[in-house]
Amino acid sequence: MRLTRVKYLRYNWPMLVIGHRGAAGLAPENTLAALQAGVDAGADILEFDVRLTSDGVPVLAHNPRLAGKWLSQTTLAELQQATTVTTLQEVLDVFFGKILLNIEIKQTKSVPAVCEAIKLYITRDSDWDNILFSSFKPQALVLLRENGDELNLALLHHINPFTYMRYHKKLNLSAVGFHRLHINSIALAVAKELGIFTYVYTVDLPKTALRMEQRGLDGVVTNYPNKLNDALTPKA
Repeated sequence: MRLTRVKYLRYNWPMLVIGHRGAAGLAPENTLAALQAGVDAGADILEFDVRLTSDGVPVLAHNPRLAGKWLSQTTLAELQQATTVTTLQEVLDVFFGKILLNIEIKQTKSVPAVCEAIKLYITRDSDWDNILFSSFKPQALVLLRENGDELNLALLHHINPFTYMRYHKKLNLSAVGFHRLHINSIALAVAKELGIFTYVYTVDLPKTALRMEQRGLDGVVTNYPNKLNDALTPKA
């Protein structure tokens, strides 16, 4: 099953599978190939990281360096001479509206450029529902919220599973992402009471995913969507 809009997260699905950096266990991470591998492996949602090149182009990258080059000091053209690099625009050209995209913002300063890139694909406010923005940086989510109430935001947690409670009223979070080693039953229950989609990262072992499903998590981020889909409760 492929979700296309954030509003569908509110349905009572069995645990949803979120392809990590596309499907980093099946193809080079944060590339079109990895995203397509995630689709082919049955991911319900595709997650990937975005950073800026020195000339302000949003590209897919988890780390601040790609192929040994600092993105902040390297133009897109220079990167393309050194390695394969995927731009946000290329991803949107292929996948926007076809599967729900979870864009993790790695730099607060990238928010304006990311939003401008996406606006080229927005014909009405409801089109923003094709994107879930996530970040460990609350300030990045604050800047995203300034772009409109229709944007869907997710706060990621390193250790403290209660962090989202400090920001939910201001940000109106659609989702929260918990580290698999730092999940608290009370924090989870409160999120569910607030109608917030809850997910856990990053889980590659089917037995761990099953345990998370039993705890009541709504989604799981994984490098191997195929393995987890084989183990988790089937979706209708």
